[in-house]
Amino acid sequence: MRTLERVDPLADRAYRALREQIAAGGLAPGERVTERGLAARLGVSATPIREALCRLEQERLVERVSARQLRIAAHSELALREVMYTEAVLRATAARIATPKITEEALGEMQRLVEELERDPETGDPERQLVLARRFDELLIAATGNQVICGLLDTVSVIGWSQRMHAVRAMHDTPEVGLRRIAEHREILTALRSRDADRVETVMRRHLIAAVDYFLELADDPPPR
Repeated sequence: MRTLERVDPLADRAYRALREQIAAGGLAPGERVTERGLAARLGVSATPIREALCRLEQERLVERVSARQLRIAAHSELALREVMYTEAVLRATAARIATPKITEEALGEMQRLVEELERDPETGDPERQLVLARRFDELLIAATGNQVICGLLDTVSVIGWSQRMHAVRAMHDTPEVGLRRIAEHREILTALRSRDADRVETVMRRHLIAAVDYFLELADDPPPR
């Protein structure tokens, strides 16, 4: 991890840096950490690290082992399965809420994202495609205008990130999965343009549940370290 510039508020910046490392696997599930060690890695004092870790504890991304030692939360296969299915239902509901609110500007950007996904679906970079798909989702969730929903989804989306990335990379060897998911993005966009909230929720839920099933199907084949 790179050191942080000393610009306030450091606690917020430390929180984001640690959270990104948890999502990316730089801080692995089960890894034990200390306030002092993390402070040294980020080049800040212990105080902002302490505040950041408190927030991460509340999000169940970090667990306290002792007064001075913590570990990165390691979620069981069952817990991960339950969280992912809950996230899918929440995202589908959020999409329904967003349908009457989403602007033409946002729909236009989503259209461009879908077109880029469709441009070279079989040979494109899977991780680049994930970035595009995540931006599509971000625009849709932002359209809810509900910060509580946005916050909840932001938290659960970090859990199981390594498994998600493993699944995305695996799509390179199973292009039919990626092609189907791109087609579903087009279907979601079409339903949004028609302001059909029922259709948006139905398609979104089917799209997300299929993704969870695919992620979990690969769970027995652990991602390379």
